[in-house]
Parts: sequence; C-alpha cells; structure tokens
Amino acid sequence: MWHTAEIVKIFKKITNGYGYEVYQDKKKCVALCNDLLADYSAEKNIMQMLFQAGLGEAMRDVPFKSKSELKMGLSNIDKFLIAQAIESSVRDEVLDVIKQTFALNGAGLEAKSAYQPVISRTFNDIHFKLLLPVIKEFSDRVDASFKFIYKDNQEEIDTVLEKCIITDRFGKEHSSHMDYALLSNGKTKEVTISVPVESRKIYVADAGVEFVFLCSNNKKISVFYHTDSSRKSMLKKVEVCQMTSVEHSRMIDIVNLILKTVDDEQKSEKTTDTDTNNGENEETQTFESYTAYTSSDISEYSDALHKEIFYLKQGKGKKYKIVNGNRLNVSDKGIFTYSFEMETELHLPDDAPVVVETFDGLRAVGSVLACEDFEMILLLDRDLNDKVNAAHLMVEPWKLLEALDKRMTSLNPNVHKLAIRIMRDGPGLATNDDIRNVPMGQPAVSEKIESDDIVTVWGPPGTGKTYTMAKIVNKYIAQNKSVLIVSHSNVSVDGVIKQVVKMLDSSLQSYLENGKILRFGYVRDEELSQNPYATSFNYTLSKCETFARQLDILNAKRDELRAKNRMKSEEYTEIEKKIKAVRAEIRREERNYVQSALVIGTTISRATVDPMFDERQFDLVMFDEVSMAYVPQVIAAAALAREKFMCVGDFKQLAPISQNQAARILQVDIFSYLRIVDEKGNMFWHPWLVMLNEQRRMAPAISEFPSKFIYKGLLKDNSVVLTGQNKKKNDVVINKQPLAKDALNLVDMAGTYCAADKNTDGSRFNILSAVISFSTAVNAQNNNIDDVGIITPYAAQVRLIRAMLRDYYAKDIPSIRCATVHQFQGSESDVIVFDAVESYPKGAVGYLMGKEPNQVTRLINVAITRGKGKVIVVANARFWENIFKGRNHVFYRLLQHIKNKNHQVVEYQDKTLQPYVESINPGKVVDIFVDEQDAIAKFEQDMLKAKWKVVISLPSGALRETENQVFKLIDDADSRGVDILMKSNDYASLPQHWKNYCRGTENATFPLIIIDDEVAWYGLPTANWKFDVDKTTSLKTVVYMMVRFKCKNTVEMLKALTDIETVAIGVNTKKLLKKDNNMVTHPMASSSGVVVPDDGKSAYGLAGFVEEKEFCPACKSHMVLTKNARGTAYLKCSNKACKETKYLTVDLMNWYISSHNVGCPKHDGGELKGRLGKYGPYVTCTCGHTLKPHDI
Repeated sequence: MWHTAEIVKIFKKITNGYGYEVYQDKKKCVALCNDLLADYSAEKNIMQMLFQAGLGEAMRDVPFKSKSELKMGLSNIDKFLIAQAIESSVRDEVLDVIKQTFALNGAGLEAKSAYQPVISRTFNDIHFKLLLPVIKEFSDRVDASFKFIYKDNQEEIDTVLEKCIITDRFGKEHSSHMDYALLSNGKTKEVTISVPVESRKIYVADAGVEFVFLCSNNKKISVFYHTDSSRKSMLKKVEVCQMTSVEHSRMIDIVNLILKTVDDEQKSEKTTDTDTNNGENEETQTFESYTAYTSSDISEYSDALHKEIFYLKQGKGKKYKIVNGNRLNVSDKGIFTYSFEMETELHLPDDAPVVVETFDGLRAVGSVLACEDFEMILLLDRDLNDKVNAAHLMVEPWKLLEALDKRMTSLNPNVHKLAIRIMRDGPGLATNDDIRNVPMGQPAVSEKIESDDIVTVWGPPGTGKTYTMAKIVNKYIAQNKSVLIVSHSNVSVDGVIKQVVKMLDSSLQSYLENGKILRFGYVRDEELSQNPYATSFNYTLSKCETFARQLDILNAKRDELRAKNRMKSEEYTEIEKKIKAVRAEIRREERNYVQSALVIGTTISRATVDPMFDERQFDLVMFDEVSMAYVPQVIAAAALAREKFMCVGDFKQLAPISQNQAARILQVDIFSYLRIVDEKGNMFWHPWLVMLNEQRRMAPAISEFPSKFIYKGLLKDNSVVLTGQNKKKNDVVINKQPLAKDALNLVDMAGTYCAADKNTDGSRFNILSAVISFSTAVNAQNNNIDDVGIITPYAAQVRLIRAMLRDYYAKDIPSIRCATVHQFQGSESDVIVFDAVESYPKGAVGYLMGKEPNQVTRLINVAITRGKGKVIVVANARFWENIFKGRNHVFYRLLQHIKNKNHQVVEYQDKTLQPYVESINPGKVVDIFVDEQDAIAKFEQDMLKAKWKVVISLPSGALRETENQVFKLIDDADSRGVDILMKSNDYASLPQHWKNYCRGTENATFPLIIIDDEVAWYGLPTANWKFDVDKTTSLKTVVYMMVRFKCKNTVEMLKALTDIETVAIGVNTKKLLKKDNNMVTHPMASSSGVVVPDDGKSAYGLAGFVEEKEFCPACKSHMVLTKNARGTAYLKCSNKACKETKYLTVDLMNWYISSHNVGCPKHDGGELKGRLGKYGPYVTCTCGHTLKPHDI
C-alpha cells in the first residue's frame, strides 16, 4: 500500500516550489522524485518511470478547476497508465495522489467528498462479511482462502472480487492477475484467490493482505488484514468509497468476462452432447461415444473376475482377527505403519483399503502396504499405540477387481489400441520355434523397444531388469516423453524409480528438481523416501510451506501429549483430526503435481482405481514383476500406453494368486497367455519376446542350479560375477562364517528330533529347524555380514522365526529379514538361509512344497536366487529322500545337486552337525545345549523360580535315563503349589509317576515345556524319539539338542502355534486341565469292571458325561461323543469292533447342563439350553449366541 498522504505533501511542495510547468520537464521530475521520494522506494521507482514515459504530458491540464475537468483529466491519465501496462492497484494509487494534489477547492473538495473512503474496523455497515482468510504458501503462488457470507439486506447487491494485494514486510506489493470471482446476491461462497510468485518470493509473515470488491451499488470495498509471524490473519480495517467511472467500467468488464466464460463452457458441453448424439465430431466420438471392444478372452476374464469378486464378497462385512500388532514407524507424512499377524490367510493387493478396530475402541482407516500369507503391513491414518494385542480388520478387496473389470470391458478401439493388440494378436503370434532364437542381452531390449510397440522382457534373477528399465526411462526423459511405471508391489516400483534417479544424467537433473519424475504412493525404500524430489509427497511438501509448517506444529503438539500419555484425551483426538485435514490438503495439492509429471511410478492397483489415470495416456508404459500380475491387470496397464508398452518379468518365478479355484484362469500369467511357455514348462520363441540372459547377482556356485535345472542352460554368468567387482564382493561373503569357503551349503537335520506340524490355520512349522535357521542367520551377521535373509515357504515358520528375531534384538530393529518366498520376490541378500520346514511325523510334504510341480519350481527358484554370496539350506534330507527318491521334485533335486557337486554338507553321519550347532549357538534369549547335564542344570534354575504353572508336552513315553532328574524338579514344583499340566501322545509307555500328572492326547508333537509363560524348553526330558517312515522302518534320534527360550515373543508364539494347552482326541479338542492324581482314568474301569488299557484319554465336560451315562445297546460298552465330517455331534460305541451309533438327544444335553450347573464358556452370565436344529443338536445361550455340544 502507498504512503498516499506523504506523497501528496511532497508533490504539493514540488508544485509550490517549481510551479505546474515543472511537470512538463521529464528530467527535472525524475530528479526531484529521486531526491524527495527517497524514503518511499516503491513510489519513487514508479513515479520516476512514469515521468520518464510521459506522465507530464498527460498532466498538461493540471490544476483541475472544476468537477468536469477533474473527471476528464483523471480519465486521460488513467488511459496513459493503462497504456503503460500499470497494474490496476498501482493505477488507483497514482490517480488518488494526482486527484488530491491537483484538484482546486471546488473540484478537489467535491472529488474528495465523493471518493474519500469511509473507514471501519467491522463489517457492520456493508452487505457482507468475511471469515478470517487462510494464507497458504506454495512455490509458485500464495493462495488466500476465505468464506464470503452475504448478510440479510433489503437491497439486492451483486459483488465482484477484483483482486488480492499482498504487501510484504519489505513494502513489496504482489497482486493477483485476472483471478476474479462473481459473488451473486444472497449466496455464501468459499473463495480462493491466487497471487502468483513472479520475480521474488512472497513473504507472507508480517504482511498486509487486501481484498478489493466492486459492487453493483457503485461502491468499492477494500478489506485489509495483517498476518503475524505464524501467518494467522487479523482484520485491520474495512474501507468503503464510491467507485470511479473507470472502476465502474472495469466491474462491468469483469462481470461480462465471467459470464462469457461460463456461457462458453455451457455451450461447449451442449455442443459436445450434440456432436456425440449426431456422431458428427470425430474427436468427441473417439472419447465420448464408442462401442467397447469385445472378445471371447475378455468375456472369459470378466467372468473369472466376477467369480473372484463373488467369492470375496461372501465375507462381506466380515471381520478378520489380527494379532501381535507392532508400530514400525511414523512417517513425516503422519502415516502410521503397523505390522500385524493374521489368524486367517489373506492375499490382499497393495493399496487395498482397510479399516482397523482395536478391542478398546480405537479406529483407523488405511491401506495395505504388503500382505503375504499370515502377515500384513498396514498404513493407517492414526496412532493405535506402540503395540496392538488384537484387533479386527475389515477389507473390501473386490473393489479393486471391480475397477479392473470395468477397465477391461470398456476398451476403446480408437484409443486403447495396444491393449487390444495384446489380446487380439498376442496368442496368435505364438510359435513352436526354439526359444533360444529370441534376441538376448540388455542392448537387445533397448533395440526392441525402439522397433516394436509391444515388448515382453524375460528377465531371470539378477539379469538387470531394473537397470535396463531405468536406462530406457532416462532416454525417454531426454526426449521429453512421458512414462508410467507400474508393478504389483510397492517394492518393485521403488526399485525402478530409485534406479532412474541414480542414473539420471546431470543435464536432466532439472526434470527431477522440478517434479517431473515422481514416485506416487507409499514408498517402502528408506533411501528413496528421504529424497526431496522423487516422491510426490515430499515434493509437494517442499512446495507447500504452509502445510509443512502446520504439520510440524501439530506433530510437536501430538508428541507432547503422547509423552504425557494423553492419547485418549479430546485434545489429542482434535489434533489427530487437524493433522488428517492438513494431510488431505497436501494430498489434493500432490495430485496436481503428479498430473503434470513426465515420469510416474505407482502400483497397478492405484493406476487402476485412481480417476487421475482415466483420461491420461503415456508415451511408454512399463510393467515390472509382471509374472505376478493377472492378465486383466496387464491389459489395464497397456490401455494407458499411447505408443509403447513393455512388460518385464520371469515366468519361472511366482505366479498370480486367486482365492477362488473356479477362477483359475486368473492364475495364468501373461507369458502363458501369449503361449511363450506351456503347462509343461516348454518354452517357445515369440516375436514380442526378448531375454536378459546374463545374471550379475549370484556367485556361480549358486546360479549353477537354476541355470541347469530351471532355465535349461539359458541363464549365463556375466563376467562381473566371474572375474569382476561382484565376484570380489561375493567372495568376501563366501569366505566368512558360517560355513566358510562355499557358496551353496546344506545343514541336514536328519538324526535330530526336528518334528514338523501345522497350526490351526494349516500352515506348517518346525521348531528345531527354526532355531537352526535363526541361529545360522545371527551367526552370519555376527561375522560382519550385514545383509542376511531367512526365507521359508510357510507363514507359521516365518512368525516363529520373527518372534526369535524380535526377542534377540530387543529394542533394536532386526536387520535380518525373514519372510515367505512370496514376500522376498524382487529382493536380494548377501546370505540367504532357506528353511524347508518339512519333516516327520508328517508323512507327506505340505501344500506349498508339494503342489503342482511348475508352482513348486517357481517357489524354489525364487528362494535360491535371492542369495548373492551364500545360500544355506536347512532341511531334513532323509525325509525328502524317503518320499521323492527317483522322482523329479525340484527341491529334492537341489539337495542331490548340493551333495553331488561336493558342496559343504553338515550332517550327523560325518559328525559335523553337533560341532556346527555349538558354533552357531546365539547364547542370548535362545540358548542351544548339546550336553544334557548342562541343560538339566539350567532347567533346574528355571524350575526353582516357577511360581504358578508348568505345561509339558511329551511326544514319546520312552523316556531316557535322565527322566528322574527332570521329574524330581517337576514333582518339587507341584509340592510348592505350582500347577502341572501335562499331556503325551504315548501315555501308555510313560513311567507310572509321570502318568500321575499326565493326560493322553494326540497333539503332543513337540517335546516342549513352558514355565510361567516366560521360559520354554525344547527337547526335555529326552526320550528315545523316532520318526516312523512306514510300518517297518523308523528313523531314530541320534543327535540330541535342548533349546532354552527366555524370550516373551517366542514363548507366546510357541504356545499359539503348538496349542500346548489343549488336548486333542480325534476331532475333539478340549482345554488341558490339571490332573487329579487320585482320579480313575477311564470311566469303564470303575463302572463296569472291564479291563481297559490306560491311554490317559479321559473325557470331561459333556464328553465325559456321555461316557459315564450312555452305554451301547448292542455290546454294553460306553458310548463316546464324536462328530461327523459336517461337524454334527452324535454318539458312537467305544468298542472299535462295534459300529453302533446313537443320536445326541436334547434331554441328555439338558441333563448334563442342569446336573453340573454348566454356565456359558463365554462367561457372560447366560443360561444354556440344548436344542435340535436341521443341522443336528446345538446349544443356545440366553445372551444370544449359539454353541456346539463339544464346547460345553
């Protein structure tokens, strides 16, 4: 704002000293302005420039003696100012100075009276009011937002927001440019007006902000605010004055311009509708009205998607229980990353929307970062505390599939030509020619994308897929062409963008710094997440100073409340809401930057569902890790390509996953769809195919197996791993312990009691194998190998090993990664420990290791090829040999390959297993003993500290001679009042003193003791354990290992996985209870005098009542409670030779309930009653839920 009064005084002083004629002398006026206006730099510069340009000539009629002269003179001067392209705000100030200086009494007083503003500090005297404006700073502009509220007024007044003027603390003015708003009478409106950043930054703190309104009642209203250091605004004054004729004309021009713009838009929409209906406009016809492309493939895939959607919707509204939640980190963006374990296996795509509700009422909305097997990582919008014991997860994954189906079934033949070509031409171009004839190598890929519109890159592990993609992207950037990079996972997208940035030529750095290369979505890579330019959120935050500042303040307040443990306070909730609102603002602004980016990297899920991608196409679209994608996802990605489409992957790695077996076509990858590979694994030449055939990751001893047995010799070793830099790096790893000097190794668990079982979800685990794998990985890291990974097929084994890692590293974040094979695809480590899990007493391999051979080959290929310098396989080789000898199972062939090639094998036969176990013993929280007396001595210390409960699981009753030492410690604990809960699979063979504490069961797979839920022992008491191979052959334990776990997470996991506190007899399971030493084990022994072998499997609850009260009508033996395959309860004779059965009656159930005063097991105070339904007998509770008869 000008210092008008001071400037008027100065010009009056000039006039008094030099007369009116001085204004015709340019040089004199310029010099006088330089001297007399020195204290007012903005006014000085403007007036000097104007006099130099001829302002004096425009002022030739001064002084103005009458009102008409004043009006005419000001009009001439205004025209001169307009001709000089002077901003309207500046023009007004100059005219005001001239008017006040050169109007004589008659004209001057009248003019001053007409245009002199009436100043107020409120909105009381005008027809509207404004809510305090919010000022937001961006790199290219400053936005001022406010709410314009019309007040009740009898006079109808329309208003135009003409401009916003920001005067910073240095006196520099910044004005909006033609950013008008028409505010119609009686309507309240949210208004945002932008002031562009031009020559210099706009300093918003301690600044003046003026909004100028022109009104239809011929009034000009200026509202002035002042901002403080925190950018908060405060009303200073409201000025109301009569509009000049020039201002009135300008208001009419602005209104006409606004109305014309609106009219043009409406006409455009009407024309579009007409053209679409008439089919006259070819361009409009292309995008707005077309017949979608159809084919049998589209119909088949659409049908499969609908089946998958229907299958998933069967669980609509279903809540999945998730447990063991841990907050991993809190990003600067206010996103809370949590890991959870699931009790039900789910396969959710990255970015799937979820809702989490904790059992204590906290609720968070978010999305899936990663989901494999029984573990997921979620990005949530609020803090649920450091740990979440249990919560419910709600998810609607079918929405992604619905969006995918919509994209695939709405392909426009005029636009989505490449996507249609893939389906129309791709399978038809298949041949029976030898795949060895395809072009090979990184240069071949670059040449292929130059010559062909559709390119399929086959890239086995370590062949430089990411490097090759990044190189092509940078070439496109240099040509100013657009690229979209998509993948199934966030990790893959991160890798490509990170490599693009790393390889960016110095001459192209401006593209990065100006937001033209953006990773859109959640970034998992730590280094990339810190890049201020490459991630869309970071880039947006750097351009939005207001949001960054608000987030800093709010985060600091939230941290303060958290430190005071006030996370459940209203204040904390309010801050969370404000943080969420600010993040939403940032996300809105982020989309603007992403839309204008040249290179975008995101997941295929986001690219499918985000409307941002509905109308945009890219010169090149690249799909990484395409072997894990549905074919419809590939088609959806290709639909976003204008000129070129490239998919990159390996059909020898993991395939897509569908939940519904009826939708098996979804499990077919793009390579199989194009008939590059058939169901038997035969591979063929295809005109779109090019291969990356030289691996640069693995030591040759590792790559030899996949090259020979999986890639048929097509995968070669690049010189970099034979003689170059990577060989040197790998050799350093190879020459370190454990198992130094060899890159491919086997730890054979045969000869140990490495029992395998499955948890209630069907996922397999092996406690001893987990201990050896964990200990091997820790030993590698302790020998200064930083990048170590553990891979296993089964999620239950992952959960157990991760629990050990959490306990071992305590407060530190475990640097050893442990994951399923699916989770590890796309990653690599210096050392990989592969835990095969499978072993006796299971007589066959589990689903993941024994399913369709092609799928198993993919799984083993991914696992082995993650290792760069060393791979250590942990497996029971005798188990695999007994089952697969003479057969072609890929893992059995791997074990044979290791032995046949004389790689290092640790085994009991050559007495290397026990020394190896001793050498890798972590000795901290997980402690391995090979000397039984050492173990018993430590066990004694633990038992002496036992306070309330010891739970014992005994697979065998053939205990060894040290059993008396162990029993004495247990018996002593019982005498101190400690509860002893014990079960055994071999109750009949136990010594009598052990039977006094024990119950018979069929689920005591592991030799396990858990003390007070704090300490666990595996392998005590020792027994003559053996695994039955068949009816005549068994494998005896010859190497005894006893493992002590003094770690909370691991003990909890062992309890959960093993169900150690339950007894299982057939299909029936019950809680393991303390045994009364004086009880009669079997009811028949006391009631009938029949001699019954004591198996310890006494029934209790309703099952025990049935055995006591019900007898077989045929042979008079006791009846037992059981259930059929559908879960219907009924009674059968306990005599195996008798086939008699009976119904479980309502009267029998109610007799038991009333005679034993049975309450609801949910402890809700409800009363139980037996009933009969169409599916058989059941029990109801007055609290509204139902129970199975076995549950009471």
